[in-house]
Amino acid sequence: MSPRHVILETLQGGYHGGAESRLMIHEGTCGTATNVRQEVERVGLIEVCEENDVEVVYGSCDGNCWAAPSATLRHENDASEFVEKRFSRLDELIRVEDFGVLLNGMQRGQGFVDGKSGLLDRLGRLDGSLEHAVWLGAYSNVDQILRGSKSDALQRIEDWKLTGRGGAHFPTALKWRLASGNEGPRYLVVNAEEGEPGVFKDRHLLEGDPHRLLEGILICCFVVGIEKVFIYVNGQARAAFNSLSKAVEQAKAAGLLGPEFLPNGLRVDIELRQGAGGYVCGEESVILNSIEGARPVPRFKPPFATDEGLWGRPTVINNAETLAAVTTLWQDEPPPTKLVSLSGNVARPGVYEVPADGTLSWAGLLLQAGGEPGSTPAILLGGPSGVFVIPERYDEKIKMSEVGAGGLVALAPDSSIRSVVQALTKYNLRESCGECTPCREGTLRLDALLSVDTVDFDKVTSLVEVMSEASLCMLGGMAGRPVLSAIEDFPTIWKGKA
Repeated sequence: MSPRHVILETLQGGYHGGAESRLMIHEGTCGTATNVRQEVERVGLIEVCEENDVEVVYGSCDGNCWAAPSATLRHENDASEFVEKRFSRLDELIRVEDFGVLLNGMQRGQGFVDGKSGLLDRLGRLDGSLEHAVWLGAYSNVDQILRGSKSDALQRIEDWKLTGRGGAHFPTALKWRLASGNEGPRYLVVNAEEGEPGVFKDRHLLEGDPHRLLEGILICCFVVGIEKVFIYVNGQARAAFNSLSKAVEQAKAAGLLGPEFLPNGLRVDIELRQGAGGYVCGEESVILNSIEGARPVPRFKPPFATDEGLWGRPTVINNAETLAAVTTLWQDEPPPTKLVSLSGNVARPGVYEVPADGTLSWAGLLLQAGGEPGSTPAILLGGPSGVFVIPERYDEKIKMSEVGAGGLVALAPDSSIRSVVQALTKYNLRESCGECTPCREGTLRLDALLSVDTVDFDKVTSLVEVMSEASLCMLGGMAGRPVLSAIEDFPTIWKGKA
């Protein structure tokens, strides 16, 4: 038995399933925002659990943001399989007599997939220990990959056509291949800055299942030949940063980052950095400058990061979800999915894992989240750099290329599209770093053009074209997208009072 297998078996054997009955209280960002600990105390939930021999564990949000403050009661039945029931109201749990009914008659919950596929299969289930994560399958995929060759792993990623989940959808295998073709040392930068308004899927993933990201990191380091990793986390995502920091320390202490687990003497050093939280900080070359201690502004391209990135060395820059998605490709049927952050005029806002192969319509997603397609005037995709999907398109299937970074906002029936566009334009104006003239001056002029009673379409279109072609980064390059989208889909709203 190899040392790697000994480590995994020891970790897996170190988890004994916890108590027979366990109440997972979903904290994280959503629970904290809804004062879940105070709510638990208010309804006397701890006392009820103690009376019924139910273990209480504080975990992460399970992606069902709409239900917070919430908890999931899990019980081990005769077949040693956990069944679960989610509660959207914690005071539903305070009646002692209910526990006996629940613990003897619970049905398998519908909130999670089968534990063998999907990015969210462990979200809201982990108790924070490495042993529990391994028990639920963490690091089993990298174990399988390390038995083969780097070229086989790269070919697998290429065959499944995995693309970046940060919005640009660049082929992951090609990026890794380009970096590995250059002389080392090489770096990996994980973009978990997620500063785009309306996007929160990465921070939920890092809060709830940070070891999935670390497993994806180890796969990339093995394939490309990388020993130094920087994870760049939004400075406002404190829960995600803390959860990830703990996971890195756990993995390091267990030997998962060193030659005891990795082949050929490979040792991976992971360093966490926090960004300032600005929109432009999500741009990859801004992240490079920030890590190096330089002014956080975009760089000219070329050279590209795979040739000259951090400190002039070959660098792979991947979104956190991209690396997490890599871990699913060695399962029997890897799901072509995309995480989306859905908010706005829906009853159940939260993180959703949607098919990326053209099988789910926009209307279907709205209905799944408790929205009403008939009373939703538009869906905004991509926030300040996005476009609108109008009701005439709701029956179309969702395509990966359309969802960008995954921020979706369903607009309310009384929404003013013109006011929404003006708010997005003013946001881009505030967030511009001022490094290049097309963005610095263009966002200012675009805001002025949209503030008059009757908008001059020709001037707006001409200005957006200049910004798109000449801006140094995509903040300016894509700032005009929602404007052009609204002009095309809602041409009658631009005459009259601004």
